[in-house]
Amino acid sequence: MMHHGKFYGSTVMGERGQVVIPAEAREEIGILPGEKLIVLGNKRRGVVILFKSDVMTRFADMMFRKTKFFEELFNCSDGDSDQDKTKR
Repeated sequence: MMHHGKFYGSTVMGERGQVVIPAEAREEIGILPGEKLIVLGNKRRGVVILFKSDVMTRFADMMFRKTKFFEELFNCSDGDSDQDKTKR
């Protein structure tokens, strides 16, 4: 069975804006001191999401590897569609 998430507890933001990530979360996810995290949020919903920056790096690498697939899918090899080329 695949688990997609887990509740690790709660935390409080200090006066300087610092938040402590619970030890169990740091250990299981592999967050080390000094590690860069990406912060996303949704103001309307009051949601903040943290994830390790290497997740974004891996995603970007995968997208670059798939560039040929997307070029063929959209039938453009230089970033311009055929329609854009006729406007020049």
